[in-house]
Amino acid sequence: MSESPRFQSARPPGFVIWAAQILNRLDLAWRNRLHLEPRDLQVLRDLSPGMGTIVVSNHADEVDMRACIELSRRCGRRFLYMMNSEAFDEGSGSAGWWLRRLGAFSVERGGRNEQAKRYAIDAVKRGQEVLVVFPEGEIYYLNDLVQPFKSGVVDIGMQAVVESRRALPDWTAYLVPMAIKYRYRRPIEPILERRIRLMEQHLFRRIHGDSLSRRLGLIMAELLHRQEMIHHLEPDPNRIAELNERVQQVRQQVLSRAEEQYTSPAADSRSRTMDRTWRLSSYLRGLLRQGWQFSAERRARFRIDLAGLKRVAQMAGWQPHYVDLDPSQERLAETVLKLEREVYGTARPRQLAKRDVFLRIGEPIDLARFAAPYLQNAQAIRHGVAEQLRDVIQGLIDAIPTARTKAR
Repeated sequence: MSESPRFQSARPPGFVIWAAQILNRLDLAWRNRLHLEPRDLQVLRDLSPGMGTIVVSNHADEVDMRACIELSRRCGRRFLYMMNSEAFDEGSGSAGWWLRRLGAFSVERGGRNEQAKRYAIDAVKRGQEVLVVFPEGEIYYLNDLVQPFKSGVVDIGMQAVVESRRALPDWTAYLVPMAIKYRYRRPIEPILERRIRLMEQHLFRRIHGDSLSRRLGLIMAELLHRQEMIHHLEPDPNRIAELNERVQQVRQQVLSRAEEQYTSPAADSRSRTMDRTWRLSSYLRGLLRQGWQFSAERRARFRIDLAGLKRVAQMAGWQPHYVDLDPSQERLAETVLKLEREVYGTARPRQLAKRDVFLRIGEPIDLARFAAPYLQNAQAIRHGVAEQLRDVIQGLIDAIPTARTKAR
């Protein structure tokens, strides 16, 4: 079993938040113009002072946290963000320094998180800050489709309620559903064409003369074929008609091959692919933290397998049917970003063009009404409320007007 990861708490000094909000506001106005209705902002302002508040949002894009920073400024409350620990390690740890001062604290996806969970519960109990959680756990670049939620956010809120009501019987905490959706301000077909052409030249040394969605499918098929070759899987690069199924098969095969090499908590094949991926990734990071107990060759193997597992996680957003059902320029652009990560090996693909960001806030869920049944069956309440949250957020996303710009 790997050692517990080092927890990094939030340390948000007021002057850093103030400066970051100013710079963030300018950046949003230029590149990602935020649209927030007064009635949505009023939802947060109307919550009872001193009560716990957890904002729960979909996680569609890298800009999500920036939208939340601006929401924090507008509603006049400090936000704390639960964020995966890998983000804190970027830039040799410099990213973590800034994230902590913006109000983020670390959580190890798939790992031991007692300290992070306790930190989150205590923050909710204080009733001063707003805790922000993205329970999808990954940036999927799926602007219109909410992915399965982890139920831990409900558990944090419920434990805060149960503990606080021992001394304050009327105390409660609220889960506030929030939807974030992006839309390009103008037609971007020339940009899509250029970005797809560059990937084709990089992979094939030639340009395909088909629709943009078909060309993206060919790029995805080629990337899957290369993963099959790297991991010594049986390659079949011509199954474009079955691309959705093939994505899932490659994910499962790569994950299973990695699981075979390690004795770890990830080996339960009944769990969701993403949960198994996160658990095994956490296990490998724990082995790497043990340093020189392993040879350089062994550590190199851990890093290679970690990279493969990261691809498995990212490929969860490779959903060709999502584009086939509605080949809007937004969905095509999201697919471009996902594929560019793999083609060029970049962690942060460059935004295609200026966008509008629509933020909608739903009716808060009062967790006090679940206190008694939670004590009887915590698992059922966690999963039931998490599903309710997901459905509400999907409904909010569906209600945001969508520009019907189709690319060819």
